[in-house]
Amino acid sequence: MLHILKKIADWIVEHEKDEATDCTVPDEVIDEWLETIEERKKQMEKLGHTDSAQYEMLSDLEKRVKEIQVIRAKKCNHKGSKWGTTITK
Repeated sequence: MLHILKKIADWIVEHEKDEATDCTVPDEVIDEWLETIEERKKQMEKLGHTDSAQYEMLSDLEKRVKEIQVIRAKKCNHKGSKWGTTITK
């Protein structure tokens, strides 16, 4: 089941990447996306599920969303978001 969820999540990230890298989309949208992922990861860490496939999937998604933030920072000529992906030209 998690394998299917990962494929769906990968598809969503790729599909949303085009819109997410659109400079008219507010940083808050990307921040909320990342915040949701990080909140779920923290819940799993508290429960000791860091060796699960779901945790691995969330970590991968977190990495991909952070990559989108870096792309946005470069493309949209701003410093990134509150999540520490500050990039300057």
